[in-house]
Amino acid sequence: MKGRLKNFAEKLKTVKHIELILLAAAVCIALLIYLGVNESKESNLPVYSVQQPQSSEEARLEALLESVTGVGDCSVMITYGEDGRAEGVVVSAEGAGDMNVKLKIIDIICTLMDVDGGKIKIYKKN
Repeated sequence: MKGRLKNFAEKLKTVKHIELILLAAAVCIALLIYLGVNESKESNLPVYSVQQPQSSEEARLEALLESVTGVGDCSVMITYGEDGRAEGVVVSAEGAGDMNVKLKIIDIICTLMDVDGGKIKIYKKN
């Protein structure tokens, strides 16, 4: 066994640029280990669902809008800034095909939430 190892070591010494080949192999192995560790870290990250629980403010706004003539069934989503203030509102409502209904919805949201009308989007619900 020792003789075989000596023969192998002698053969390696005759290969030109063996240091560079071994260095390249070590770099490849280190890179594979790094990528494997990095990939396992990423898989431990929390996965957020697109469907998030509805806030009480969204539920209250939905109930109010559905009580307005012409709005019908609706869904509301509110986005908040870092200061906790509402920055944008999206509403899908059955009656949103009627421009008067859209204007009512925008007026209600602007009044209640102090959100600029340009940050409110209204879409017709299927």
